[in-house]
Amino acid sequence: MANKAPDALLIAESPLPSDTSGTRDLNLAVGATIAVAIITLLLAAIWGPSLSNGLNSNETQESFEGEQIYFTWNEPEYMPRHEECIDPDNGQDAGYEGYGIGYEPSLSIDSQGNLFVTAHKDLRWGGEGNPFAPIIGGNLDTWYACEDGEMTSWDYWASWFWISNDGGETWGHGENFNPTPGNLGNSVIGSGTGAGSECLGDEGDIAVDANDVVYYLDTTLEDNWWHMFEEGGNSYVSPSVCERMQTMAADDRPWVAAQGDGIIHYLGNSGASPPECSGDVGRYWYYHSETGRAPFSQCYAMPGGWSTISAQNNGPYVFVAQEDADSSTGVVHVRISDAYGRGTGPSPSDGTWQTPVEVGPREGNCPEGYPVVNNNEGGMVVVAWADCPNGNTGAWAMRVAVSYDNGTNWSSWNATAFDRGINMYPFVSITEDQVVSLAFYGLDYDQNNSQDGYVAGKDWYLYAGALKAPMEGDEWDFRIVDPTPLHTVTAYEESSGDTHALHDFFETVMSPDGSWMGIAYQENVGLHPFEENEEQRYIKFIRGDMATSHSIVNNSEDNSVEMPYFAIEELILASRNLYE
Repeated sequence: MANKAPDALLIAESPLPSDTSGTRDLNLAVGATIAVAIITLLLAAIWGPSLSNGLNSNETQESFEGEQIYFTWNEPEYMPRHEECIDPDNGQDAGYEGYGIGYEPSLSIDSQGNLFVTAHKDLRWGGEGNPFAPIIGGNLDTWYACEDGEMTSWDYWASWFWISNDGGETWGHGENFNPTPGNLGNSVIGSGTGAGSECLGDEGDIAVDANDVVYYLDTTLEDNWWHMFEEGGNSYVSPSVCERMQTMAADDRPWVAAQGDGIIHYLGNSGASPPECSGDVGRYWYYHSETGRAPFSQCYAMPGGWSTISAQNNGPYVFVAQEDADSSTGVVHVRISDAYGRGTGPSPSDGTWQTPVEVGPREGNCPEGYPVVNNNEGGMVVVAWADCPNGNTGAWAMRVAVSYDNGTNWSSWNATAFDRGINMYPFVSITEDQVVSLAFYGLDYDQNNSQDGYVAGKDWYLYAGALKAPMEGDEWDFRIVDPTPLHTVTAYEESSGDTHALHDFFETVMSPDGSWMGIAYQENVGLHPFEENEEQRYIKFIRGDMATSHSIVNNSEDNSVEMPYFAIEELILASRNLYE
């Protein structure tokens, strides 16, 4: 873990001076103007987009109807590699050799604040050849995980799996996910070997039930692997090491939710009908277990476009948010079960799942629009999704829908962060006190006072904001969370209209006591050594503690403290205070 810098400087909103003396007013006005001008020019020259991070910069906090929640954001952490597998000659940029290369992170938390992250590995990171050449292309090469002389970033065959038992301060690898030379044969055999590191995996998801049992699904081509942990992710629940789910093959993106004592909901994404679901049609398939493991039953299609799932931890409700179809326009709807997802299929087959409820429009076909759903135990349900009515590189929209009665009644409105720009992959988390956090990958076309659009040199950032008990029309005061750009638009991306550099999604959590927020996300660093027009991808985690105002602790290499990002109104108020 990197050393922490002292607390960042914090400029809080203060009342205006009460003295109205003419001379003093003039001095104040001149002094404030000069101070603001100097500060503005200095910050604009150094940090560029910092002055536009308060996206509603023409409004004060009082203009927001909902109660704004702010955070002090700690220094972000890169997810680690095993020391034994660090290879300075494998093509990673200098200084990044100790970090795991990956993308599309999933993040979960238990009732004790233990954190769990999984992510894609970079399957192509192995030099010019790879053992999966017949599938992904290239030359056949039998390199293995963490093998001397091979330029692999794999510490083990499975997807990355990290845990933190101290609220995100430090990170390590889960039990059985140890450095290994890898064994493709054992990956196929799976549970017969008892070696979690040797289960070939591509992409996973994590859920935690009411008893703090951790469920980790990892996809592979012909089935999915199932892992169960206790004790904050430090102990396997026997015999779950590389246990076959016996569900579907070729799952492109799994979603898992858990509730009660081992009630599991698995929503798989496959373009083909699994054999167990013969007769059904659709991209998404629902599987159900009440034992925390295989066999999974109730296999049936849930027709629609991109989808996600969530469930109450203790209560009976389960929610699936979907695009209604894979098309350019349509709606976002929510499927609801008030009986733990039990039944033989979606309504109207048995009434267990209600008829889908429309919660808002979809006016474009974004690359991966994922309507994300989350809920708390008190009946609050929130869905957020990206929309691109003006095309892939036009101005995007972000919409949110909120229910306070388990989906019976909904309010839906436009929560777009930018006048012109992209707000991609919004993810929502909710506390029991009805604090709703939203985070997204953002590209403000107007950054640096620019009037152009999606052009080379523009930076992507991680944004977040939170509101307590939002009502229709409320606006989140979105701010930049990590001052380091996640990615800079390249000339190739500008010419091709490619907005997919940060891939498909990332995830957030709120702590059990509602006092802090955690985000697992992706940062692109340096050119990829083997893939044209691609970059190295790294997984990061950042924690924000609730505070009275927004601030960022940014530790530079020389341990100096850099100024956090502020809205213009904050700088003006601060400059006035200098002359009181």
